[in-house]
Amino acid sequence: MSSIDLSKYKQKPEKKAPVNREAENSMVEKLSDSLNKDISLFEKKFGQTQKEAFYSELGLLLSSGIDIKTALEIIEDQLKVKKHKAILSQIKDDIISGQGVWEAIHKHPKTFSVYEYQSIKIGEESGKLPEVLIELGKFYTSAIKLKRQVISTLTYPVVVLTMSVLIVQFMLSFVVPMFTDIFKHTGAELPMTTQLLIKVSAKSGLIFYSLIILVIAGIIFHKTQQQKLWFRKYTSWFFLRVPVVNELIKKIYLARFCQSMKLLLGSKVLLIDALDLVKNMIGYYPIEFALDTVIKDVYSGKQLHESLAQHTIFPKKLVSLIKVSEEVNAPEVIFEKLNQQYAEEIEHQQLVIGKIIEPLFLVILGGLVGFILISMYTPLFKMSSGLEGM
Repeated sequence: MSSIDLSKYKQKPEKKAPVNREAENSMVEKLSDSLNKDISLFEKKFGQTQKEAFYSELGLLLSSGIDIKTALEIIEDQLKVKKHKAILSQIKDDIISGQGVWEAIHKHPKTFSVYEYQSIKIGEESGKLPEVLIELGKFYTSAIKLKRQVISTLTYPVVVLTMSVLIVQFMLSFVVPMFTDIFKHTGAELPMTTQLLIKVSAKSGLIFYSLIILVIAGIIFHKTQQQKLWFRKYTSWFFLRVPVVNELIKKIYLARFCQSMKLLLGSKVLLIDALDLVKNMIGYYPIEFALDTVIKDVYSGKQLHESLAQHTIFPKKLVSLIKVSEEVNAPEVIFEKLNQQYAEEIEHQQLVIGKIIEPLFLVILGGLVGFILISMYTPLFKMSSGLEGM
C-alpha cells in the first residue's frame, strides 16, 4: 500500500487569537513578585549575627589597608544566602558609583538602623571608619552574648514547665481514670482532694487544649503588639515590679545604653545627637521616656549627670561616675567601664537566677506529681486498712 505524501497538501493556517502582550507581561511580573515574596519568607534575615561578622570583618580589612571595594568583595564571596549577597552587592555598587558607605547603607532601612548608618557617617567624616566598624562589631558581639545568656537562663524553666504540664496531663488523662474505675466499684467515700482531681480529670482534655490555645494566642498578641507604645509601656512597668528579674532587665538595657554612648562619644558625636540616636535604638520604654527629658535638659544647658539623676531608671552609681567623666572630660572611658561592669553583673546574676530556678521548678513538679499520687492512693490505703480490720 502506497503511502500518502502529506507534504503535497497545503494545510490551512490556523487562526490565532491576538496576544495581549501587556497583560501577559503584567501576569508574569505579578507571579514573579509573588514567588519572590514567598521565597523571602524562608530566607534568613540579615540579623545581629550577620551584622557582627560584617562589621568586624569589614573594619579589620579596612584597617589592614585593603580598599573598600575589595573588602566588600571578600565578604560577599563568603556569604551563602542570596538575599545577603544581593544587599552587599548593591552597597558595593553604590560605593563604586561615588556614594559614601553610610549613604549606601542608608538605602536599606529595613536591614540597617539609623544608629548604624549615623555611626558610620561619623566614622567617615572623622576618618575613623575602620575603628567605628570594629566597635559596631563589638556592639553586636555584646548584644548577641546578652541575648544568648537570657535565652540560656529561660530555657531550663520553659522546658521544665512544659514537661510539668505534659506529665500532669498524662496522669490526669490516663492514671486518674484507672483509679476512678476502682473507686466506682468499691463505692467508698472519697476525700475532697480525690473528688476534685476526678472532676479535673474529666475535663483535662478541655483544660489542656484551652491552655495550648491561650499560649498560642498570647504569642500572636505579643508579636502583633510588641512595637506599640502602650504595650511596651505596660509590659516594662510590669517586669520592673517583678523581684530579681527587674534588676536583671534594667542592667541589660543599661549595659546597652553605656556601650552605645561609648561608641558614639568615642567617634566624637555631639552629646545631644548621641542621646537622640541611643533613644531611637535602645528598644526599652523607661530609658526612651527618660532620654526624651534628658535631651531637652542638656539642650537647655544642664549637665548630663544632673538630668539623669532625676530618673530612677538610672542608678546613683552610674550618675556619679558620669559626673566624674564630665569633670575630667573623658565620657567614653567611663561609659566603657560601666558597660564592662554591667556585663559582669548580668553574667553573675543570671547564674544566681539559674541556680535558684532549677531546684524551685523541680520542687513544683515533684509537688504536683506527689499531690496527684497521694490523692489517688489515700482512699486505697483506707480501704485496705478497713478490710484488714474486718
